[in-house]
Amino acid sequence: MNPITRRPSPEKIAMLNAILALGALFALSRLYKFWSGLKAVNYVPGMRSAFGARSNVGFLLRTRLNSTLFSNGLFEGDTDITSVVPWLHGEPYVIVSSMKMMHQVLGYSDTYDKELSTTDLFGVNVATVRKGPWKRHRRIVHPSFSNKLYSLVWKESMQTFRDIIEAEGWDKTQSVAIPVLSDLTSKCTLTIVTSCAFGIRSPWSDSIAQIGQGLPLGKCLELVTEDAPVRLLTPKWAYFLPIKAIKREKIAGEDVASDSAEGNNTIFNTIIKANMDGGKFAFDDEVIGNTFIMLFAGHETTSRTLNALLTLLALYQEEQEKAYQEIKRVLPDGRDPTFEDFESFTQIRNCIQETMRIYPSVNFIIREAMEDTQLNVTNRATGDVSHTVVLEKGARVLVNVVGIHRNPRHFPDPDIFKSSRWDDDSIDTDAFAGFGQGPRACIGRKFSLAEATCFVYCCSATGESKLTWRRAKRASSGSEEF
Repeated sequence: MNPITRRPSPEKIAMLNAILALGALFALSRLYKFWSGLKAVNYVPGMRSAFGARSNVGFLLRTRLNSTLFSNGLFEGDTDITSVVPWLHGEPYVIVSSMKMMHQVLGYSDTYDKELSTTDLFGVNVATVRKGPWKRHRRIVHPSFSNKLYSLVWKESMQTFRDIIEAEGWDKTQSVAIPVLSDLTSKCTLTIVTSCAFGIRSPWSDSIAQIGQGLPLGKCLELVTEDAPVRLLTPKWAYFLPIKAIKREKIAGEDVASDSAEGNNTIFNTIIKANMDGGKFAFDDEVIGNTFIMLFAGHETTSRTLNALLTLLALYQEEQEKAYQEIKRVLPDGRDPTFEDFESFTQIRNCIQETMRIYPSVNFIIREAMEDTQLNVTNRATGDVSHTVVLEKGARVLVNVVGIHRNPRHFPDPDIFKSSRWDDDSIDTDAFAGFGQGPRACIGRKFSLAEATCFVYCCSATGESKLTWRRAKRASSGSEEF
């Protein structure tokens, strides 16, 4: 007897058809997205991947996906231009890796501007806004960056290192072990920036800028940046849902205002004064954003540079010796340097720039075309313009800083740490983008250079310089990757 065959109910058939229809629509939408992406980059050859160079989803999943499915946008090819076009998630980008093309994109014309962010992750700030509002932000912040501030940076850097020696007991031992070099440099640069930019002076032995019974400032920054991927994927309306894990960040952002700021000439005071409305201070997104960018960018980038610098000086003994001899030449009487000596430390400054060339703090810079334009494409071997690419309004261009810094046409023997290259005419100094390029270059350039220069001097002043940097190398090996 044959078993009775039961046919699926009409409801199940309808559901299956709906699922198949949705799948077909999704596939068609991805095909359309891919075609639109190819058109947006004007069919420039390059990588075609599931996720884009700056996809939030790809950012979260990048360690779980095969390298052929995910692109971080930082790769070099045989030409000075390439592209990344995703078919699943993310935006298409044209990627350029030459000085001439970088100057076209980051120059003073109005053809390109900052990419509009879909999320105000840490508030509107001088580093992320477009040219119109940026002029107002810069007008507010720029006066604070003066020689008076740089002198304070130098003074605080010297005092912080003295605090380190005393608190860590380095003056009482012949051998110093630094388990994790980045912990030392990060805490050091954060201490300096909180003092100079926000008027918060904290001895090394204390928890940095701890207010009341709350978390130390360094820990707060760590928690905020660790949660960044979650915030990138969280729509603004979700903050109004009764979910504690989401709302606590919004509450924290609304309750961090204080009644006053220490110091009369700090960057933070300048920002506050600019946001006074009829004598009443409004702690808006601009204040939060500019405060965060000064804290994070003001210490994290310099800390990374110092990590790499100390290790490179340990690896390249001849460069270390040049820096040490310069210190002895500038300070023959053994006195402590002041900010007036800053310009005399050319060798140390060359070492800092060479470190930032090899290991830049910012790997790429992004701009968006504000109008239909032509991009002159250079030949990787000769540097001459080979052809032009038409970019439509809205096209996104990623300037590959790593690729430009490692381009042998701009920097011969690009993989070698060679500080002397900054003293001759063999390189294109305009190809250096460690602090950005054009009108939107880093406003804190001299702040960072003064801080790093003083740190290198202080390392040598703790004892015989080679011994100090070798210790840093031993401490960083196994825990730091460059």
